[in-house]
Amino acid sequence: MRLRQIEVFRAVMLTGTASEAARLLHVSQPVVTRVLQHAEASLGFRLFERVKGRLQATPEAAALYGDVERLYGEIERVRRVSESLRHSGAGRLRVAATPSLAGPLLVPALQRFCARHPDTQVQVLTHHTGEIVQGLLSNQIDLGFAFSPPRHEALAAAAVASGRMLLAVPRGLPLPAGGRRGSVSMQRLAERPFIAYDDNSSLGLLVRQTLARNGLEPRSTLEVQTYSLALAMVEAGLGLTLLDQFTALDADPARIALHQIEPALPFEIHALRARHRATSSLVDDMRAQFALVAQATAQALPQRLEAPAVVFEPAAAGAEN
Repeated sequence: MRLRQIEVFRAVMLTGTASEAARLLHVSQPVVTRVLQHAEASLGFRLFERVKGRLQATPEAAALYGDVERLYGEIERVRRVSESLRHSGAGRLRVAATPSLAGPLLVPALQRFCARHPDTQVQVLTHHTGEIVQGLLSNQIDLGFAFSPPRHEALAAAAVASGRMLLAVPRGLPLPAGGRRGSVSMQRLAERPFIAYDDNSSLGLLVRQTLARNGLEPRSTLEVQTYSLALAMVEAGLGLTLLDQFTALDADPARIALHQIEPALPFEIHALRARHRATSSLVDDMRAQFALVAQATAQALPQRLEAPAVVFEPAAAGAEN
């Protein structure tokens, strides 16, 4: 059955007459009669019998009606979405972020986005970077946010924010005072409990490679896969760790001190989408709101940093003298 035939068939099932179906559909009665005749001819069986001036459904029509109602419901959903898109830019957006970006950046970005698009249905997912990539390629995600994701020829990646790593220290385990240069060598902190990362994300690799490059092997009995969990462990006083600035800024200042790292360990946050799918105004605006939140959040960093700075150089180099 063609879409028009389905529409007429449903209208007759609901009203019981060709004239009432015509009024429901805003067409003439001959149009309804002609469409029904074509539908019956293509199906090879009758849909209605005329009984006392009304059209009574045949058993075949009754069996067909359930599937027609389900199909019509999907057609109506498509119509509503298309109308919303035409009038107010509403629709559906599936967005994902890594766990560490979800809380400090994605949630406030969604607040701004939903205020601008109140009728848009948004599905929010938290995935590791590899899962975001697979979701984008399989059309299960429209937009993803991740720290410095690996290059992929099927993905378009655009930097929406940048930042640096910080040292997060429990208030109960303060750093020693800095020397003349106002800094403390990371070497002096190597014996303190350190929360390490066992993931293969870009930031996890950055932390491990930086420590190894400087010949440092902190005493680590705890390993985690997410920076938000590392933050919770620092707040619990279980050790210190290196965190991205956005996760770190989500920390309770009464429980965690944040210290600058020198030289800086920079990173970027990228917005990801599949190249084979055309971008939409919803994707563009979600990306813009995320970037604005990241920029506003970064402005709070200078007020949260405390002395001393932490430098990656041996204590004997005189960083604390």
